[in-house]
Amino acid sequence: MAIQAAEMAKAMLDRNEKILFKALDGLNNEDLHTRLGPDSNPIGWLMWHLSRVQDNNFSAMEGKEHAWVTEGWMDRFGWRGEGSDPRWPEQRGHGQTSDQVAEFESPDVETLMNYYRAVRTHTNAFLDTLTEADMDRPVPSIAADGSTVPLHERIEQCLLETMQHSGQVAFLRGLIVGKGWW
Repeated sequence: MAIQAAEMAKAMLDRNEKILFKALDGLNNEDLHTRLGPDSNPIGWLMWHLSRVQDNNFSAMEGKEHAWVTEGWMDRFGWRGEGSDPRWPEQRGHGQTSDQVAEFESPDVETLMNYYRAVRTHTNAFLDTLTEADMDRPVPSIAADGSTVPLHERIEQCLLETMQHSGQVAFLRGLIVGKGWW
């Protein structure tokens, strides 16, 4: 059952990735930074956020450091700040103010997609290790309050958030560029 669940999770992420990458194809810097309202999240920020969320979730389930830090993605995005800088290594977009989102400087589409690909490599490797016993193993909750949830629940939450934000990227692409991109 764990193998089936892991294969289904990877298949869902694969299908989602095709839509997500097609939505990003050909976007320029202006498209990545366009905010349709004063409190809207732009495509570049959403792509970074959904990658960070997946990186954070699967890293927590494995008990490993984020690829964002260990593989230098934070540096590639130009984020070296600590302390009062809102872009510290653990930042993944949750709780950011509208001003912080506005300050986000997205790299180009290729860098966004390459970070996502790196995260997916780790995600797939982790999913490939799962056993039936692992599925109910307690892992840290996304609430980061010291509570735990069964591993399968954390995977489900991550999949849902990834798909939700990918849909937002595709929707925004249609609003910014127009229909006919699919």
